[in-house]
Amino acid sequence: MKRIKNICLILICLFVIGVSYNVKAEQYYITNSNNYEPTNNNDRKNINRGDTIVVTAMINNSSDVADYRINSGKLTVRWDKEYLRLLEVNGKYYNDSVSDISGLNFSSIDRTTEKISIGEISSTGTLKGKLNRIAEFRFQVLDSSPAGNMRIYRMDGEDSINLIKLSDNSIIKVDSVLTELKYNVAKSTENKLSSIKIDGKEISGFAETKTSYDISVSETTEKINVTATTKDSHAKVSGTGEKKLNYGANKVTITVTSESDEKKEYNLNINRIDTRSSVNTLKTLVLSNGDINFRSNVNDYTVNVENEIEEITITSSLTDSKSKYVDDYSKKTVKLVEGSNKIQIKIVSEKGEENTYTININRALNTNNSLKSLKVNDEKIELREDEFTYSVDVENDVDSVVIKAIPNDPKATVELKDKYELVEGENEIDILVVAASGDKASYILNVNRKKTLSKDSILKSLVIKGYDIKFKPDIKTYYLEISKDIDELEITYETEDTNATVEIEGNKDLIDGSIIKVNVKAEDGTYTRYFINIEKTKGGISPVIIIILIFMLLLGICLGILFFRKKKAKEKEETKEVESVQEENVVEESNLSNEEESSDNVEEQDEVKEDASIIERGAHEYAGEHEYTGDDNEKDIE
Repeated sequence: MKRIKNICLILICLFVIGVSYNVKAEQYYITNSNNYEPTNNNDRKNINRGDTIVVTAMINNSSDVADYRINSGKLTVRWDKEYLRLLEVNGKYYNDSVSDISGLNFSSIDRTTEKISIGEISSTGTLKGKLNRIAEFRFQVLDSSPAGNMRIYRMDGEDSINLIKLSDNSIIKVDSVLTELKYNVAKSTENKLSSIKIDGKEISGFAETKTSYDISVSETTEKINVTATTKDSHAKVSGTGEKKLNYGANKVTITVTSESDEKKEYNLNINRIDTRSSVNTLKTLVLSNGDINFRSNVNDYTVNVENEIEEITITSSLTDSKSKYVDDYSKKTVKLVEGSNKIQIKIVSEKGEENTYTININRALNTNNSLKSLKVNDEKIELREDEFTYSVDVENDVDSVVIKAIPNDPKATVELKDKYELVEGENEIDILVVAASGDKASYILNVNRKKTLSKDSILKSLVIKGYDIKFKPDIKTYYLEISKDIDELEITYETEDTNATVEIEGNKDLIDGSIIKVNVKAEDGTYTRYFINIEKTKGGISPVIIIILIFMLLLGICLGILFFRKKKAKEKEETKEVESVQEENVVEESNLSNEEESSDNVEEQDEVKEDASIIERGAHEYAGEHEYTGDDNEKDIE
């Protein structure tokens, strides 16, 4: 019993393009009219619009089992409605009743645009063998479906099948398993037209593979309306619509672009018949001034007129009354400039062909080579007729000038530099005026740059007879000691700039404290002053000398004191060494030695007093203060 149940549960698989009741998925298969191979859940097959897909739901017995039949069950198939349309179920159109196949019965059917459910499935006969078909579904990919991914699928657990094992009438329930068949609807490569129409009428000899057509229309047809229909609704077309026609050849290009962006062009070569006149010549051409030998078949002419002729009138007539003048190129009155003047007369025929007559009128050039105005650094110079030489003065700090000159004739030219550099004094500048005719005139401009005044107010040398003041040009103050009987000094000098002048003040009746001023005046008025401060001698010993002598005396006293102190310090050190040697003698000798040492100290003090007295006496005598006495020395020591 247990063995039979296991065999029945091997698998019942309903496989509707992705709907299947399976135990062994690899044994399920799909067939369709385009012979697509079986697929599993991870595959995605490429299909095209219009293809048919046949899905067969099978019961697959992988091993020998006893005979069985279907007692009851329900089968549901779903699909992406924007891609697919259900055509048939078990060989019948889906909107017909479902009949039994191989002993199978379907008692009910429920359908929508995206799902079909078959209920009350049962079998009257015995199902044998490994494979037994339960149902077959036929789908078609819609022509309007978008490109991309689509599927036919089964919801997990949505349906189930009850099997009856004939050997013991036991019932086994088999639940459905989620399965889906995946497809990719490819973009169409179709880029052909199914028709081309002009003004609603199919063009003659159209074929979808023929891409060039020659079409003729009447001369009265000024425009046409071109329409085109693509073979594939997903393709796009451009280049259609209303087209204006010129006489003669016109080309219309229709471009078809497939959904996969592949392009194809259809060319319409449309000829609009033209019976219009092609005459576009002049019958006559006359000028108000100047001679012209006109002929209809000659298009270029040259005419010379005097400079006084400022305008000219052109009159003409057409050979063919159906032709006409091009706007702004008809008979006219023209203002002439000096030199070349190009005038054109244009005629267009009825047919639209253009013809041009060109008249080159040479007006003699102006010979005027005079100036209308002249400026130097924006300062206007008054010009006089028939005078060509002018002068102007500028300050010394003006090192360059800009000259602006305007001729009386705008077509004359003036040859000038952008700027003229100036030197001190006269600068001659030549201004050349060239008339339109080539005649030349030269204007001379004399620019006088004033001389620079020197700013140098420095002395090169300053000498006072009988004295050396060590003069330096950059030192402005000096001190000079002179005898009290001198009232005036003899002073000579030399300036750095020979144009500078010198004035001496205060060199009369000199007294102690007088100041002599040497004033140097530069050419531009700049001043520099040198000062000589006068000191007069008074006789006797100079206070400076006295101060130096006192300083030297004090220095000698200090050095003497330091010397004697150092000497006595050395003697004390020698005495201490002798005392340390005698410390081992007897007490009596020690006492005797102490008495002798005391006597030596008294003598030493007497010597110090004597030395200090000698030094002090010498200092007093040197300074000339008074005669030295011993009492003074004793007082100083105390």
